[in-house]
Amino acid sequence: MESRPILVCLLLALAAVSAGCSSAPPDGAPFVPTTGAPVVNADPSVVLAALVADVNTTLEEIDRNVASAAGELGASGLAGPGANATLARLAASSPYAADAVTITPDGRIAAAMPEEYGSVVGTSVGNQSHVQRGLAERRPLMSDVFRAAEGFDAVVIQRPVTGSGGAFLGLVSAVVEPDFLLADRSDRATSGTTLAAWAMAPDGRVIYDRDSGRIGRNVITDPAYAGFPEFVAMAKRIGAEPIGSGSYTLTPPGGAAVKQNAVWATAGLDGAAWRIVVVRAG
Repeated sequence: MESRPILVCLLLALAAVSAGCSSAPPDGAPFVPTTGAPVVNADPSVVLAALVADVNTTLEEIDRNVASAAGELGASGLAGPGANATLARLAASSPYAADAVTITPDGRIAAAMPEEYGSVVGTSVGNQSHVQRGLAERRPLMSDVFRAAEGFDAVVIQRPVTGSGGAFLGLVSAVVEPDFLLADRSDRATSGTTLAAWAMAPDGRVIYDRDSGRIGRNVITDPAYAGFPEFVAMAKRIGAEPIGSGSYTLTPPGGAAVKQNAVWATAGLDGAAWRIVVVRAG
């Protein structure tokens, strides 16, 4: 059942963040105290609002760096020493960017940095949906989670590259590890509290969880969750509703029933959505 008081608090907290009345500290310090005893009564709505704002700020910063790189690549081209220098700076501009690549109009990786990812140069990635969209639509986008050519689950923040004469040259992407980003930001937001956070795509795929074995599993369709119908029903709500609150009971095999209270909201960029969930047991 939905808890209307919690939902109202969540809406107010998110509104306050949007208005600049409450936000994550600019230096990235934890939103809640990290010393002393855990804050048992920490407000999950306030923690969630700060977490969502922090994630959005991080994604927007990466996007600005990609836009800057696109401008430089428009002058240097997609490959060569100049392109490599630009991609190296882009990859180093965020701890959550594993690497940065350029992609030609025919869907092949033209350059990649850091150098350890050089083996992917020449790889055809034209079958990836975000590459197809980027080449067709030629606009900024953030992808859904996919298996990258580099061998790990990733999202890309991508921009078109246009030459000085206005010709479309291809794409530039920062390849981001979402579980790393969300783990760091969730730890910051919930540190010093009894709260926990996880994240999923609207289709139910887990993007981040403290239990790494759950990452990549679909909590709506995976048979492993069939024995937890209340949780699956809540996951469906989370996928369908950008913001909300509710509760469900988990009864592990041979274990005692545990009630979970959850609030969630949406982070993302350029139409891509991550449902960020903050939970408290009991």
